[in-house]
Amino acid sequence: MGIDIEIADCQDSLEVDPERLRETATAVLRDRGVVSAQVSIAVVDDAVIRELENRYHGIDEATDVLSFDMRDETTGESDPSGESDSDDESESAPQVDCEIVINAQRALTVAQADGHEPVAELNLYLVHGLLHQLDFDDQAEVQAQMMHEKEDQLLNQLGFGNVFYRENKE
Repeated sequence: MGIDIEIADCQDSLEVDPERLRETATAVLRDRGVVSAQVSIAVVDDAVIRELENRYHGIDEATDVLSFDMRDETTGESDPSGESDSDDESESAPQVDCEIVINAQRALTVAQADGHEPVAELNLYLVHGLLHQLDFDDQAEVQAQMMHEKEDQLLNQLGFGNVFYRENKE
């Protein structure tokens, strides 16, 4: 048991610090009470994420982040009965097995347009993808606001400041 994070940097648009991404992912998981996780992070460019978005969602355009749940659908994240043979509290903690694909080329473009650091934007994408894996949703306006507030809370704790709600910066 533990948190295992693998990072693949498959682009040349932006210099990426894998340890900083690992720190961000770990902070998000710990904030949500995750004690067991397998997270694969792929940092890609527009062309790669566009191809994935088209393949998996039928949308022929580049996006900022894709998040894939890799858990076995037959077993899920825990015993559906809620019963456990163990008294260990970690048995009931959320477990994550996912792949997060983040677009460095988009992060660079958006950050330049909005006047903030590309690394902050890239970390926003990572936080966003992980929160989707942790049952956050942004389809309804109220849910989206809660999700984006949580993103900025976490990014502030990590020293990036507000990234999503930039207009609220001090």
